[in-house]
Amino acid sequence: MAVLFCAFLSAYAAPSALTQGAHAYESGNFQEAIEQFSIAIKEYPKNAHIYYIRGSVYAKLGDYIKAISDYDQALAIDAKYANAYFSRANVRRNLGDYQKAIADYTRTIKLNPNYADVYYNRAGVYNRLGYTDKAIADYDQTIKIDPNYIGAYNNRGLIYFNLTNYKKAAQDAKKTCELGNCNALEYLKENNLMRD
Repeated sequence: MAVLFCAFLSAYAAPSALTQGAHAYESGNFQEAIEQFSIAIKEYPKNAHIYYIRGSVYAKLGDYIKAISDYDQALAIDAKYANAYFSRANVRRNLGDYQKAIADYTRTIKLNPNYADVYYNRAGVYNRLGYTDKAIADYDQTIKIDPNYIGAYNNRGLIYFNLTNYKKAAQDAKKTCELGNCNALEYLKENNLMRD
């Protein structure tokens, strides 16, 4: 998040409320950050990014309703703001509003088709809803974009394991181990579920 603030502030001559909000956020004073970003919004009411930043602070605090409201406002100003769709999708997922989360992830993908985290997060929602084929397809796409995305191999392997496709589960467990997490591979070996 700090990189997000720095990039934004350097692009906009850093009005004081934005600077103070960024510093408050970086020091963990989230309420002060919200107050400063609210002042900045009054100064720049048509700036989608300030709404997005404040929404992200609300999300960090678990105030998901206010986060969604700010993401909605950012998107009303800039309908092509991919990060706002992505962040709103994550909040909706956290609230259990899975269909709307999927819709927002899909909008994000249309705007930025090379964003591995979006496919990864949407795959998790698909899996939670029991759409394993769609989840696997999104984990495949995550891996295509980022071949070292350890979570995608791990979670896809878990799906294969639950589908009793131990051969593919073992392949993903081996790759996950190569990337630094050998828990799944050890489990498969201990339970004699390895398939070549």
